[in-house]
Amino acid sequence: MTQSMPGNADVSRFEEAYNQLRDEIRAVAPSDYVMINIDVPTAITTVLGVLPAIRALRPRVAAELAQFDTGRFDKLEAYTLALGHAHAGYMSASQPAQSLDMLSEEGARLRDLLLSDASALAERRLIDGARLRQLKGVRGYRNLAFDLLTLARLFRDVWGSVQGKCAVQMREIQRAEALADQILQAVGHREQAPTTVVEAAETRQKAFALFMGAYEHVQRAVRFLRWDTEDWDDITPSIFNRASTRRKASADDEKPDLPVPAAQAPVPNVPVNAKPTNGTQVANSPGVGLPNSDPFLRG
Repeated sequence: MTQSMPGNADVSRFEEAYNQLRDEIRAVAPSDYVMINIDVPTAITTVLGVLPAIRALRPRVAAELAQFDTGRFDKLEAYTLALGHAHAGYMSASQPAQSLDMLSEEGARLRDLLLSDASALAERRLIDGARLRQLKGVRGYRNLAFDLLTLARLFRDVWGSVQGKCAVQMREIQRAEALADQILQAVGHREQAPTTVVEAAETRQKAFALFMGAYEHVQRAVRFLRWDTEDWDDITPSIFNRASTRRKASADDEKPDLPVPAAQAPVPNVPVNAKPTNGTQVANSPGVGLPNSDPFLRG
């Protein structure tokens, strides 16, 4: 298992892992999606915390489990970090843009103040009143934003001759420019948000499928190797939101079979309404994991 991930110091190890696995993540088919019914950040920190104990078993995995798929075992850290990056991207895309109503209310008030002073200065022929006729009015967010920019530009152009002759302050001009920028960004975000959130949710869904597949694969190997010492649940604990289910093995329990290598493992044909297995549910619908779809539980 990779001990550390080399790379660009300007890129976090989470992003670097995601970049390395980008093609594999994109290749995950919708039929391999699993329901996200856990707290993703908690799952990530849990797995990263037990990685040293898992790595310590790597020699035994190679020596005693010849048929085991060591590829997923070795990439568990990368899958975990990549999921962290994908989850952060999803959460960022899901955050609502700054309220356009609040921005527009402040912007409209500031526009009126600037326009009032500009009109008075135009009456005294201290500024070009013709430029005020270019204003579009407050109907529509874009119109408001561009009016603020126009007024700010007008005052900047004549600031040396009107400073102190009107109530306008430079901080108000700067605020008008900042508000215009925020309004335009918020409008753009609102228009693009549905696509952005869908893409981010799908990416997280794919990364989560790889992460869960690898961790459950490692859990089976650890359980097989540590069956007699009964500490397998300490090395690879459950990441689901429930009390620990660890218990002493009874005489009726059977030692788990060797895991089937991934290349030989059959792809299950599980109905959409199948009950979750080990806390997960296979989803056949390509829409699972996307906003407003069902079934989908956010992590």
